Amino acid sequence: MESLNNAMNEKTTSLVFYHNPYTKIKFVNKIINSYKIPIFYVDFDLLFSGYYKSQLITSAPNLEIFRPTQQNLIKIISELIKKIALQKTIIVFDSLNGLYASIKENPDSGRLVESLLMFLSCNLKFSNSNFFILSLAEKKEDEWVLSPVKRHILENENVNRLQIEEDNENLQIHIL
Repeated sequence: MESLNNAMNEKTTSLVFYHNPYTKIKFVNKIINSYKIPIFYVDFDLLFSGYYKSQLITSAPNLEIFRPTQQNLIKIISELIKKIALQKTIIVFDSLNGLYASIKENPDSGRLVESLLMFLSCNLKFSNSNFFILSLAEKKEDEWVLSPVKRHILENENVNRLQIEEDNENLQIHIL
């Protein structure tokens, strides 16, 4: 976790790749248990919410979960911007894939997602906050395979790139 903290101190935003959704849950749970600052979890795929609500994950007083839909996404983003302006926080977007799916009806969904993520990242810098964007991805021949739009985010030099996986039930976090 120390190497993760060092990476987070250098850059506000971290793109986190995972292969297994349950590994993602362990990673997020580790973040929640490691920090006392407010954590805003934007749950597009509802997997984490399900675990949290069924108490398979310990509740945390510093965690607030948002469940966006196409209808309330802009309202949730506005609320997050107000909250991050006032104090240091952590925002977790679960997941990049879910964000795209929630606005796929928009013909410029790729541009909208990029703009939204850049806008949030810039605002988080003012309060020295952190932003984790989780993304289901696969590696082929030592290269990450992402759609062309997602590749723009990956290629951004101001973003940490992390890979999470499990080895004998131990969470492994690799900085790429």
